[in-house]
Amino acid sequence: MNNRIVLRSLVTSDGCLTAMDDGMIIWKPTLGRRQQTKLDSLVTVLLAFKSINNRLESIIVGDNSGGITHLSVPCLEVINKFNLEGESIRSICSASESTHRLLAACQSGSIWIVGDQVPSRKIHLFQNEGPITSIRVSNNEIHLQSGWQRRVLDFTGCELSYHDVSAKFKEKEEMRAVRRARLLEAKKNNSYYPATPSPDLSAVA
Repeated sequence: MNNRIVLRSLVTSDGCLTAMDDGMIIWKPTLGRRQQTKLDSLVTVLLAFKSINNRLESIIVGDNSGGITHLSVPCLEVINKFNLEGESIRSICSASESTHRLLAACQSGSIWIVGDQVPSRKIHLFQNEGPITSIRVSNNEIHLQSGWQRRVLDFTGCELSYHDVSAKFKEKEEMRAVRRARLLEAKKNNSYYPATPSPDLSAVA
């Protein structure tokens, strides 16, 4: 009996790719034969790359051991591989219009750039205070999402903007608390305010 669990999946018009909890990666094309390969570690993130004609061309796979593997589609052959030892990859994005440079965000909050065109094939850019939920590059700026916090930085790690979405929820909670307190005060001071009906204990008895 097959009790494998799908950890990550990627659905495109060309087919469906699934990463299982035993390290197996399976490609089921819309047309054609199924392909599969197996990694030594568990997949944590998938990133797809399309060709000029808008067809799925390759995928980037990040895993819980710091591995970043570039696989071809549909054959799932290894095109390239990088390793950030001791890290668990949380998010990956392209740092250029091709697969030559990739940004990788890790569970520890560290941000790396990897690629064949990168000195030593990997460089640690900077450190975030917490785990990264998502990462993307726009106009040569790095956009990070870490829980409720959003940060925009340049490639040196200099912070350009910061926004904590949780502050809005805290403000709304404080406003609700004030309204509840005013309502209770109004009930207390206004004898004509409808009283909350209490149960008839004699009837219950």
